[in-house]
Amino acid sequence: MANGLLVVRDAATVVTLLQNEQRARLAAEAEQAALSTVYRLSGEPDESRPYGGLLTRRLDISERTLGDLLRDGRLRYTCAGKKNYRVSELAVREFLGDAPI
Repeated sequence: MANGLLVVRDAATVVTLLQNEQRARLAAEAEQAALSTVYRLSGEPDESRPYGGLLTRRLDISERTLGDLLRDGRLRYTCAGKKNYRVSELAVREFLGDAPI
């Protein structure tokens, strides 16, 4: 380890290290994909998306309560046209208090 490299001579240890690295990479990719999810406030659900793509389903609240959260600035959103709001999964997690670090 003089040059900063770890030398492992046991094949089973190498396999375990590679499996752990792959598991961690796949979990990070899945987390990144989840954070890139964007929810609509209302409309017809798209069952191919998580929670039908609707924020009211994700938070299990009414459209009126959701409007209050947006109006009060307690939930971050982007506007994609007149009354066409979008909220990311990251913003939802920040609102719920479990945003990734």
